[in-house]
Amino acid sequence: PFSTSSSLHFYLLFSIFPSSLISPHFVGLPPLVVPTLRICISTTVMSTLEHKLQQLEEATSASQSLFAEKESKLSSASDALDKAKSKLKSLSPEAQRTLQVNDTELPELLSAKMIAQEEYDEAKTRYETNQKYLLIFKEKVSTDE
Repeated sequence: PFSTSSSLHFYLLFSIFPSSLISPHFVGLPPLVVPTLRICISTTVMSTLEHKLQQLEEATSASQSLFAEKESKLSSASDALDKAKSKLKSLSPEAQRTLQVNDTELPELLSAKMIAQEEYDEAKTRYETNQKYLLIFKEKVSTDE
């Protein structure tokens, strides 16, 4: 059914599954062509897997960088809030009684810490998920080789 190797290659790109190797389309092919088909299919699948592995490694690296950035931001927000609390505690009892929360920077600092905590949690989850899938994918690629 194939007249040229290019049409065979074109057919292979759309016939990656092993069940296609026993397809009626291959009945008329010489015996030496079938092992070649398996090699081409295997190479195509491996290059696809390697490409996906590379993409997953890049995504994991990017999520690790983002996680470190958000961890630093959370630490800074926590430190700023702790300093503001410490500053308020060091005020005289008279000043503490007359002070209202809106007169301080606490609302903004609490808000900044909450946002930083949410961003940190999201970045941590993304990184851990990417890392987990990367390990699973690496195991899959190594067992397929």
